[in-house]
Amino acid sequence: MRSEKLTRTQLARREDIVRAAVVVVGRDGYAGASIERIAAEANTSKSTVLYHFDTKESVYTAVVDRLYERGRVYMGERLRGEMPVTTRFRAYLDANLRFIAEHAPEVKALHFILENMPRLVSEVDDGLGPLTQMLESGQASGDFAAFDARVAAIAIRSVIDRAAFHMTEHGEVTSQYIEETIHLLERMVGKAKS
Repeated sequence: MRSEKLTRTQLARREDIVRAAVVVVGRDGYAGASIERIAAEANTSKSTVLYHFDTKESVYTAVVDRLYERGRVYMGERLRGEMPVTTRFRAYLDANLRFIAEHAPEVKALHFILENMPRLVSEVDDGLGPLTQMLESGQASGDFAAFDARVAAIAIRSVIDRAAFHMTEHGEVTSQYIEETIHLLERMVGKAKS
């Protein structure tokens, strides 16, 4: 897009294009997606897509940015306010897993994009800092066992990220699946032994 300030119509068209890109990438994969297919899915022309986004990669970057922003808002709403660290940890896990379940098409497209655009991986927040701090806080309060909080945060994020692949590929997203995953991770951090 050439202009800094966008009209409502321009914003709506950009959103249509990003939604179309999610559908096309999810259906056709990264290599199978094209500006032409995205334009057709958005019910517009290739030139309109290129007016709003200079390249296919900039469309993909917008898909990633949009999903991460929605995730930040979603998580923020569920982790707002003061709560005991064990409640916050459970809410963090629940919000992550439910967000994935509720946004499976976007998450699937995100996987394809990040696998093929490694530079974006380094540009997105891995979320390890706040999670590590939460785990350290739980250890300091005696609610969590002794362990290396950074290593545990990496392991927890790995479980969540792997669950995202499983949920988007197999569609096995049930409340029981989410609850079992949460229980597993709660047991992992455990209660400090006196």
